[in-house]
Amino acid sequence: MELQQWRDFLSGRGATWDRDQAHFADTGGELQLIDLSPMGAVSITGADSQKFLQGQLTCDLVNLPDRHTSLGAHCNPKGRVISAFFALKVARDDFVLCMPRDLAAVATAALARYSVFFKADLCDISADHQWLGLQGAEAVRHAAELLGLEGLDSGTVVPFEIDSSRALAFAVSPQQVAILVPRAQAEELWQRLESRAQAASYGNWLGQQIAAGIPQLHADTSEAFIPQMLNLHVLDGVSFKKGCYTGQEVVARLQYRGATKRRMFRARCEPGPLPTPGTDIRIGEHRPAGEVLTAAPVAGGIELLAVLNNALVAVEDPLCLGDGRALELLDLPYDADADPLAEP
Repeated sequence: MELQQWRDFLSGRGATWDRDQAHFADTGGELQLIDLSPMGAVSITGADSQKFLQGQLTCDLVNLPDRHTSLGAHCNPKGRVISAFFALKVARDDFVLCMPRDLAAVATAALARYSVFFKADLCDISADHQWLGLQGAEAVRHAAELLGLEGLDSGTVVPFEIDSSRALAFAVSPQQVAILVPRAQAEELWQRLESRAQAASYGNWLGQQIAAGIPQLHADTSEAFIPQMLNLHVLDGVSFKKGCYTGQEVVARLQYRGATKRRMFRARCEPGPLPTPGTDIRIGEHRPAGEVLTAAPVAGGIELLAVLNNALVAVEDPLCLGDGRALELLDLPYDADADPLAEP
């Protein structure tokens, strides 16, 4: 099935489109079914997959159990994040990286430069696979019942079959389950899930990710930040105990010296045009303070994640977007200033 056919299918169910995002009328359903077309996937398979990725990614995949997931990043030698993602470990020879679709090709090309000496096959599978999402207070339970899954829990990934093709269910959190399915089976799966869930807009999914403080990097912001600027070190997305990986020396040195001057904040602004990744944030009219990572519409306004200068935020002068809309800083659900190296 081509992507346009998939969009036509959803349009027939009431979807309207803004670029690659499907919008549905808000019905306020307790269980939401969401098209995750803006998300892509990179597959890494082969006997050396774990060994290869362990030497490239910031997260520790050796000590991650099979069928579990971790946030992580792939850096350049200067410690700048090329791609950030959820790493899904199906088995030691079978991994999937979940990230924005526009970043998947960038991530694949960057990893491929290092894979030539390993028995590992890399493939951007975004073109022929589709992510669907279930969201709600009991999303994990509903997904397990609808798909006949055992062992699905927050932070786990469970493979299953649909029409003899493999699919993956990934419990992002107790409230969100992402399902990766070959696009040829996407219609059938959507119809199965909509027996219990109501279609909802992609912004609902992204808004939950923003509220949870999960960073989302895009092609326009690739290689702009180190992992600590994305709060990955306090989200278990950076291991300071594993062996070397590309960019590790820079990332570790900054952590041990406490030299990171910027970090990720959550903020809110008034309704209006949605800020795109990389949009400047300023103090006053001209002084740069940071830039937007990702943004989503919420009730009464817009919420976003942004990387900001710690010292400028501490001054408590008003922050605003380039169009003048003021930003109100919001709490994150974790301590973004925590030091993962500190003694418990």
